[in-house]
Amino acid sequence: MAIILHTKKVLIISLIILLASCKSEPEVYLSNVMDIMKDNSINTKNIDWKSLKSSTLKKAEGKETIEEIYPIIDELIVELNDNHSFFIRKQPKLKSIATIQTIPEIEAKLFNKNVAYLKVPAFNQSGDAALEYASNIQKKIKALDRSETKGWVIDLSENSGGNMWPMYLGLAPLIGEGISGYFFDWENNNSAWCFKQNAVYNGSEIKLELVNSYVLKKEASKIAIITGKRTASSGEAIVIAFKGLPTVKSFGETTAGLSTGNVVYDLSDGAKLVLTTSIMADRNKKLYGNQISPDIISYRPKIEAVEWILQKYPPYLTVD
Repeated sequence: MAIILHTKKVLIISLIILLASCKSEPEVYLSNVMDIMKDNSINTKNIDWKSLKSSTLKKAEGKETIEEIYPIIDELIVELNDNHSFFIRKQPKLKSIATIQTIPEIEAKLFNKNVAYLKVPAFNQSGDAALEYASNIQKKIKALDRSETKGWVIDLSENSGGNMWPMYLGLAPLIGEGISGYFFDWENNNSAWCFKQNAVYNGSEIKLELVNSYVLKKEASKIAIITGKRTASSGEAIVIAFKGLPTVKSFGETTAGLSTGNVVYDLSDGAKLVLTTSIMADRNKKLYGNQISPDIISYRPKIEAVEWILQKYPPYLTVD
């Protein structure tokens, strides 16, 4: 009797393996993508995965290539409803051509001869380019760090995001050491981002490090942050990094509303799933995830920021 039962179990297991092996490569590919989404999406608890997986896999039936699955993945991303995830299709292989990476210029100037202004643009590179970008920001800060400097204006109004770590490291002399924010996943686990000893960290992982990061000669008495509708993603992360500092006030318009963290998952065919896996929080663990409103709604934020720093409102004050 025991032998018969064992034989039945073997037959059942063999049948399951056989059925699994009958799945086409596109179906397996799609199933794997859905598993990544289910395990990691910030909105996973809001989705009926059993029903969604069943209906989605039916769409893959009869598909012969993975490329035919791509539109189905686009539909899945809409279902996630996080407004930040996206799918990058496999790109054709091109002949390797040496390219020169362009580092965006950081605009720096003095207003009224005593208010330092930095416009920090979006940046989406890594490696040596990231280090150069962070270093360039700190060089601008060093040049503006004078005895007569009464405050700082950090313009993030056109910073649409990219790689937050070189932005964060570049502005670290103004943000200061310690925890500046957090990423919270769907299970409420958190990972702190902080600056210490010349490096920026995500949890215990060093993301970027500069030898001899600049230290302000004169502590910033006031810092004004300028935001706008184009301030998005990593740009919003930098806005959050300044939150909770007693010397900071923000001016401008509400941000784009992508204050969430993405992770890139490399897929088997060379495509990439960029998935929203976390919500940003400030140093006090206040969660964002949507648009960030400035302290002062303003359509002339540079002028009002300078006026706040100087604590006076001369009618002749202009900024370019």
